[in-house]
Amino acid sequence: MTSYDNEWALKQIEEGHNSILMREPAANAHMTGPSKHGKTLPRVITLGGDHTITLPLLRSMNKAYGPITVIHFDSHLDTWKPKVFGGAPSKTASINHGTYFYHAAMEGLLRNDTNIHAGIRTTLSGMSDYENDGYCGFEIVEAREIDTIGMDGIIKKIHDRVGHDNPVYLSIDIDSLDPAFAPGTGTPETGGWTTRELRTIIRGLEGIHLVAADVVEVAPAYDTNAELTTMAAADVLYEVMVREMKPIASS
Repeated sequence: MTSYDNEWALKQIEEGHNSILMREPAANAHMTGPSKHGKTLPRVITLGGDHTITLPLLRSMNKAYGPITVIHFDSHLDTWKPKVFGGAPSKTASINHGTYFYHAAMEGLLRNDTNIHAGIRTTLSGMSDYENDGYCGFEIVEAREIDTIGMDGIIKKIHDRVGHDNPVYLSIDIDSLDPAFAPGTGTPETGGWTTRELRTIIRGLEGIHLVAADVVEVAPAYDTNAELTTMAAADVLYEVMVREMKPIASS
């Protein structure tokens, strides 16, 4: 992937992902769901890297499933309008790790009113951030809600929002964890969940029709010598891989 041209890099990510996504699964075909073309597809997990990669991944998913439901674990909304986040001096610069869901919504990649953020505790540029987030089709579960409704309440909110029939894309920003547990990330925010809490919530997603996922924003250069962040990311990835996410027979 080129590091010198963002627009071309995004295209490379989309095409590379889609070349894997559209292959016949090598095993456990009964565990995957049929695409909009009636073809049984593998589940693909992508590791990053900058969260911007989720946009080309959703473009790839759209070719297979059409508009898709998103569960987004993060401390930030990532639905900012480009003119608010980064100034958007050019079309290419307008796509970044804080605006990719805005672009996904504008491109019709998201299934409206079924998407949800969880773990949010971001600094806002104003209440318009929340208004725009709703316009992009998301509901918000703030990190601090774990103190009032607990992990079971958060799990219920996610299930109620996304349903059990929609194809779901799971995007996990490692900064949804508190910096005490994942310091090696680009934009850490205090007041996050523990690794145990996030892993338990992911376990609670059983029964959801998960078709793909990513784990992003792991920055080893910022990690401790004990590699807390990479260890947490690996364990979160394990939880995603072992979940029984509603087997659906191909039509």
